[in-house]
Amino acid sequence: MNTEITLRGESDGGGPRAGRGLHLLVMSADAFFSQPLPPHGTVTLGRSSRCEIRVDDPLASREHARLRIELGDEGSILSVTDAGSVNGTRLRDARIDPGDWQPIRVGETVTIGSTMVMVLQDRPPMGPRRLWSHASFEDRLEEECQSAATSGAQFALARLRFAGPALWTTILPILARNLPLPHVFAGYGPHDYELLLLETKVPEAEQLVEELLGVCRKVGIEGRAALAWYPRDGRSVDALLARANSALRAPPGIDAGAILADAGMQRVKGMAARAASSAINVMILGETGVGKEVLARLIHRMSPRAGKPFLALNCAGLSQSLIESELFGHERGAFTGAVGAKIGLLESANGGTVFLDEIGEMPLPMQAKLLRVIEAREVLPVGGVRSRAINVRFVSATNRNLEVAVERGDFRRDLHFRLNVMTLSVPPLRERTDEIPALVDTFLTEISEQSGRATVEVSSEAMACLLGYGWPGNIRELKNILERAFVLCDGTVIGTQHLPLDKMKRDDATTTAAPRRPVATPVLAGPVLLPPLPDPRKAAERQRILDALAECASNQTRAAELLGMPRRTLVYKLDYYGIPRPQKGRPPEKSG
Repeated sequence: MNTEITLRGESDGGGPRAGRGLHLLVMSADAFFSQPLPPHGTVTLGRSSRCEIRVDDPLASREHARLRIELGDEGSILSVTDAGSVNGTRLRDARIDPGDWQPIRVGETVTIGSTMVMVLQDRPPMGPRRLWSHASFEDRLEEECQSAATSGAQFALARLRFAGPALWTTILPILARNLPLPHVFAGYGPHDYELLLLETKVPEAEQLVEELLGVCRKVGIEGRAALAWYPRDGRSVDALLARANSALRAPPGIDAGAILADAGMQRVKGMAARAASSAINVMILGETGVGKEVLARLIHRMSPRAGKPFLALNCAGLSQSLIESELFGHERGAFTGAVGAKIGLLESANGGTVFLDEIGEMPLPMQAKLLRVIEAREVLPVGGVRSRAINVRFVSATNRNLEVAVERGDFRRDLHFRLNVMTLSVPPLRERTDEIPALVDTFLTEISEQSGRATVEVSSEAMACLLGYGWPGNIRELKNILERAFVLCDGTVIGTQHLPLDKMKRDDATTTAAPRRPVATPVLAGPVLLPPLPDPRKAAERQRILDALAECASNQTRAAELLGMPRRTLVYKLDYYGIPRPQKGRPPEKSG
């Protein structure tokens, strides 16, 4: 729905004139803006193009209401009446009778259909703004990530959460007045919003968000906020959302990423345990969001260094100008602003583990300095003359092919050799679908405990969607989707309506249709025709399920044990692959 305003009220000289700072704010659920009002006169509001103020709302009548502005001794006198509309005009939750002029105050809301109008004073009019949907916001955020990867720009993602009633009619004008262009804001949930802060430095963004919350407090709405910065806190949509959502919630409780039910992940865990017992440096490989930091923390917890610090550094987010001072520390007077000595991050982790995430993004000059630290086991603070010994264990992670980077000259061969003493490869979530139900349960338990709400469940239809999705963002994307589904769900069951199905279908490359060819299965009561799957991995998994059911005489419990998965997971997969449930007590018939 679009709302257009054209003012043709009484004025001197034939054109509209703004007087005494009055303007009309028009708000719908997806768009709002304001325009100056004349100093006096009567203007009509409605859907017709003949109205002075056009309200393009399907619930508005062609001529819906009239607004009158009169000059009084102490300022403007405002009143409104209904013009014989079908759905009525409401003021202070009461319907106005046609022809009954009701006085209104500045800032009071008048309802026309599903649109709110409000007279404001002494505030600059706002140009057209809109509340973005979460899907559109994610697309814009992805564009900014791609652009910043080339330009080197920085931006912030902010998440806002309000306690109690936070009507959009109150929140959106605050956002529009206090969040100027080019910043963007979107709806995340009933009480949640998200902001994209562009062309803004860290202190300015933090101050801007705090001012927004302060304005909300003045009207009785308490809220909290969290910021995530590109590239410091992540270089992808899922990474930034995960960081902001995590900061917005209570302190972390359950380490949900440590669930390692898949057979391949069990092997990785076994190798991690062997690596943890020694002091060798470990390189963790895997796609973005697979849980590389979770595995690094697991290595730390299983090692003799468990009682010492764990320091996680995002190499892509370290500023070239500050990286040396941050990592190695500095002495007093080493540079302008160094009013005192400061210990570096590496020295602060003495005795513990340093996790270097996105190590492939570290600038070459810094790679040389890090190599010297690894070889000498000591750091030299900026402006210092004496090195200080450190005892740290390095665990690195990357989603890049560092061997190719070495050949191109983007990464030092000797540093790669030092860091890559042992390699652990974390498989993507699409190859670990057996973990999804357990991850879902644990994530939702964590989210519900931290929000103070009762635990919710996932419907079988929604779980089938989760099991069938390709998860390009891996575990991090799964947690983000569940976080928002929990916010949107006002009951006890998350259904498909709470999932971003359009995005999931668009992102999943396995949705390509293929010619249907009958495939006979001998495991159920009577022959069943199943279409082929375009994804060979999924086709192979479905066949393993069919074979296990045949071997176990259609006993789902025994088949689940044979497959090494919970029975509940098997039931979900039967629904997802369209395999009819075996009938209890009836042996499978042989095909052919």
